[in-house]
Amino acid sequence: NGSIVYMRKKIVSLLFILLFCNSLKSFAQDNHYWSQQFGAKSTLLGGAVIGGVRDNSAIFYNPGAFTFIKYPSLSVNANLYEMNKLLIKDGAGEGVNLNSARVSIFPQIISGMLTLKKWPRMHLSYCLMTRHYDNILIKTRFTSQDFSGPSQGVEEYIGVFDYTNQLNEQWLGFAASYEVNDKLGVGISFFGNYRAQTYQQSYFVRKIQLDDSTNWIITSNNDKFLKYWTMSGLFKIGIAYETGRWKLGFTVTTPSFGFAGRGDMQREFSVFAASDDPTDTAQSFILMGRVSKTKVRFQRPLSMGFGVEYSTPKTRIALSGEYYFGIRQYDMMAPQATPFIYPPQYEDSSYIQAFAHDFLLVQRKARSVFNVAIGLEQKLFPRLSLLAGFHTDLSSYEEPEHEEIFSNHGGTWDLYHCSLGLSFHRKKQIISVGITYTFSPQEKIDPYAMINPNQAGYREATVNSQIFAISIGYTYLFPRE
Repeated sequence: NGSIVYMRKKIVSLLFILLFCNSLKSFAQDNHYWSQQFGAKSTLLGGAVIGGVRDNSAIFYNPGAFTFIKYPSLSVNANLYEMNKLLIKDGAGEGVNLNSARVSIFPQIISGMLTLKKWPRMHLSYCLMTRHYDNILIKTRFTSQDFSGPSQGVEEYIGVFDYTNQLNEQWLGFAASYEVNDKLGVGISFFGNYRAQTYQQSYFVRKIQLDDSTNWIITSNNDKFLKYWTMSGLFKIGIAYETGRWKLGFTVTTPSFGFAGRGDMQREFSVFAASDDPTDTAQSFILMGRVSKTKVRFQRPLSMGFGVEYSTPKTRIALSGEYYFGIRQYDMMAPQATPFIYPPQYEDSSYIQAFAHDFLLVQRKARSVFNVAIGLEQKLFPRLSLLAGFHTDLSSYEEPEHEEIFSNHGGTWDLYHCSLGLSFHRKKQIISVGITYTFSPQEKIDPYAMINPNQAGYREATVNSQIFAISIGYTYLFPRE
């Protein structure tokens, strides 16, 4: 029967689409270590302040620099407005684009510094900062009609792709620094961090044909859901040196060490077929698993940074760089759970068994990257300065070795940040405000989904990412006792 053979071919094509969508990446930018800068002035200088930072953001950039800050202070900095736009042309098949646009308002960093009367060479600092933040929602749909089947009925097709990624990572930091002499300072920061992520990807494809001679329905699903939290810590050691018009800095950030973490996850991979021929039902299968409160660990890499700054009475030029070491592939979540398989005879299939073994395994790995930044401060008037900066933000994403695993991270494209603003100084106050523009060069990547059945072999998409942000910072300088 030509209609039955045709239907089985459709089942195979849907299975191909489902397998293609199995190991897809996410859009989160937590693979970009320099996606977020801290302190409005440091942000507008492009983060090129490892050598010459002289405000409370030193707790993040170089704790050794606190010894050169003469007045205790309190700083509040925020992104008053951030528009994050992402377009992946043909991201779900030819002619099916993926779009995301969100507006966010969140604090960058709240920080302060204290000096000790009994130990004037010692300085203490504290901060609360938003290290990573993402809130991405994408929904797209594709429908079509096909008149090419063996019967004269019309084949209806519906494909849906839904994606949600909400990430919030908060760091609480404390630092201590010691003034070795009037030219050299050393310091150490400790950061305890809390990371929470909710992630979901859903692919739904359905083909229907109902007419006088042939009736059949095929539905396929590929759903992933992950929600977890982790708590971990790390140290940053900094050295700051100053002589004449030159300022130098060097930092080492340790890999993170975990305290605790728990998460829930669910995954389904299925194809259901129904028609007038009962044998077609035998083509259906389901693979499904769920775990709750399983152990989670998240790693951050070792990094080394350097900075140099040259200044004149009116001009300040700064350059910084940081090298992040790679992270070997590790199990982020590895629950000891066996997924449900139906029909039971598939349990004896070597292919299904290999796939089911890692069905609920979440792995991560990262490649090494080297980011650089350059900043300029030009005094326009005695109390008003122009700030400008640029820095790279290369992606550390590296493809997992096993396609069958539950992959929940991505952002494979590199980002570049440009900033421009002003800083106003009064006796006890510093106010900085400006804009930052982030972009990614157009890059060819694999599609993230394939919900267009007419282009099942299509293998090229184009990504374009842009971020506009307005940053403002306020620092109050306390009188030195």
